[in-house]
Amino acid sequence: MLEISNDLQVNQPTVTTIGNTFVSVENYLSILEYENDLIRVKTKAKTIKILGDKLLLKYITEGEIGIKGVIYSIEYVD
Repeated sequence: MLEISNDLQVNQPTVTTIGNTFVSVENYLSILEYENDLIRVKTKAKTIKILGDKLLLKYITEGEIGIKGVIYSIEYVD
């Protein structure tokens, strides 16, 4: 059986941005707040705070969230 190194196992949140108009968050736990200009996403490690304009959930699955809009900042907060 093939063993996967701990370095390759991704349990931490993975945040991917495309320009300033799209962000995806993988390995999230829940959405804490959802507003037109603010989305807060809880992960195992931290809360991810996304500030922008006209933010909307493009898709949501069990393991990933896609957010579209004009993104001004992404912060990791406790």
